[in-house]
Amino acid sequence: MVNTEDTAANVEDGDAASTNPPDSAPAEDYSVPADAAGRFAVPIRILTLSTAFFMFAIVALTFVDVAGRYVFNRPVPGGIEFIEFLLGLLIFSALPLVTVKRAHITVELFDGFMSDKFKRIREIVVLVVSAGMIAFITERMWSTGLDMLEGQDVSEHLEIPTAPILFALTALSIVSTIVQLYMVWKYITVDFAAGVVPGQHHDQKGEER
Repeated sequence: MVNTEDTAANVEDGDAASTNPPDSAPAEDYSVPADAAGRFAVPIRILTLSTAFFMFAIVALTFVDVAGRYVFNRPVPGGIEFIEFLLGLLIFSALPLVTVKRAHITVELFDGFMSDKFKRIREIVVLVVSAGMIAFITERMWSTGLDMLEGQDVSEHLEIPTAPILFALTALSIVSTIVQLYMVWKYITVDFAAGVVPGQHHDQKGEER
């Protein structure tokens, strides 16, 4: 005879395994950037909306341009340039969102050979170096924007002044630098003191998974 209790237990175990597969992505991967932003929650929410708007604008403009080109033989004048400008704004508005979630692409080739203490120190070094790199990019864009403003540079097809666009990218990059420095401070004062190890996920109770 079939043991109904064992069968029910197996079904429940199967359901649990199907809803929580061992290789499922951690919940923090789907978290809203503003939830990890702390004091920067409000500007991060604004940047999230801006990023969504730029992405939608690129999709809409591409659709209209392609439809006009192949259906009506009338593409959007300067559509490629508009998309280029929007793409730059999209990248630099999304950069603070990626930074605040610490969702940059990482390679963990040697993590298995490193102690937890070394990983925590390495995380501080990486965050500081990343902040320096973003600050360097910001300074270069600001300098290039000043040169474009002085030379009155314009885009090739639409003849739009390029300096204001570069200054807008510089402003977004400044936000990224500030957010990165905040993440350095937050990791040193909160995560490092709490013994949080990079690459290890924790559930809502703080238990390592």
